[in-house]
Amino acid sequence: MENREVERRLAFAKAVALKAGDFLLSHEELSGKVEEKASNDFVTVADKKVEKLIYDEVRANFPLDGWYGEESGKSGDSLRRWVVDPIDGTVDYMCSFPNYTVSIAFEDEDGYALGVVYVPRQKELFWAIRNGGAFLGDKPIHTIEENDYSRTLALLVPPHRRHHLMAEYMERMVKFYSVFTDARSIGSAACSLCYVASGRCASYYEMGLNPYDYAAGALTVREAGGKVRLKECGENGVEVVATSSNIYDKVLEIVDEESDSL
Repeated sequence: MENREVERRLAFAKAVALKAGDFLLSHEELSGKVEEKASNDFVTVADKKVEKLIYDEVRANFPLDGWYGEESGKSGDSLRRWVVDPIDGTVDYMCSFPNYTVSIAFEDEDGYALGVVYVPRQKELFWAIRNGGAFLGDKPIHTIEENDYSRTLALLVPPHRRHHLMAEYMERMVKFYSVFTDARSIGSAACSLCYVASGRCASYYEMGLNPYDYAAGALTVREAGGKVRLKECGENGVEVVATSSNIYDKVLEIVDEESDSL
């Protein structure tokens, strides 16, 4: 796709992400209207309303583009499509925890072309464009590149929807503490990836994700100078490793070392 067409979609994605975020902030009463899609996997009325808001805007502005949304699934062109999570971190939203996000990416024949992640409660707009860098608002962001990672944070997320993976995860978590001083889990894959991209933490690891969870954030990390591995794990979804470039090989050693629980 031509650069000008990607840039046009980027401007659109920023605007619609802000609009979606404003809707969430002004309709927080919807956070209590919850359904359970699967074990420990929730959707609120707000998830559905925000996805429809974004979908309708896409259809009105780019009617030939395809679509892949968390709540509505796939439709249209699979090579040029929007990949959207209307609320990444639904449990955060349900509990008034401030790290939920609106995540919007666009994918073309050459992969992910743009990513926009908006954190409404923080009013932070992260975005990236392929071969054009990563930004927070209008300021460029970069991963933290240290030689000593013993005073940096890792974001490590337990497999809360796949408890059969918990023993394997816990073994890896212990090993992560040999590299990083501490760890957090903030509830949104998109936000976690953007925190790696902006240097707030040095690494992020999670099992069991889908493309709409990581699409926008993964591009942001790569454009900020970091590295991302997306490993398909069959029924267990995608395993995501995202780090600053200096620590990437060390983190992969931790993740790929054979687990005693296997």
